[in-house]
Amino acid sequence: MKKLIGLMMAVAAAALLPACSSGDDDPLPTVAAADATIAVTSTTAAAVTNVPFAFPSGVPDLGTTAATTVAFTSTASTPAFSISSGTSVATGATTFGSCIFVVANSSFPVGHRLATGQTVTINPCNIRLGTTGSPADSVARQRAAVFILGSAASSGSTVTVVVNPGGTITINGASAGTVTLVPVSG
Repeated sequence: MKKLIGLMMAVAAAALLPACSSGDDDPLPTVAAADATIAVTSTTAAAVTNVPFAFPSGVPDLGTTAATTVAFTSTASTPAFSISSGTSVATGATTFGSCIFVVANSSFPVGHRLATGQTVTINPCNIRLGTTGSPADSVARQRAAVFILGSAASSGSTVTVVVNPGGTITINGASAGTVTLVPVSG
């Protein structure tokens, strides 16, 4: 009887084994191993045009200590920006290597880092996407995006992110970088 039970268990285990197989004809699905941190460039800035990034405690490198909102407002190679804090607003153009904000118009007071004519350079200047565990299946999903300016991180804004099978990421339809993929075990 013990031999019969042992044989039945072996047959059952053998029948279940293919369900967890990673054979060549049925590869295991993959997911993003971690959140993706992507340097802001004209391409990634264009991908988040008109997405407001809120910094509840301000951005020290911008000289703000109260709630501050930063947004790219155009898709140009030197995208326009808008920065607001309290009743003050600064607008201008952005260049990269880090984020370099060149202020063209401002209601911030003379002498402030965001006053008209000022140039503010901030490094690092990244976007961190909530991609951990995202399937690499080319399906668009809503994910959190955090804008990192120097030592300040925004609260999460929502963007559409696609993780492709090769690990390439797109944000709102624009290619943005890559993420490491790991297989999902069966």
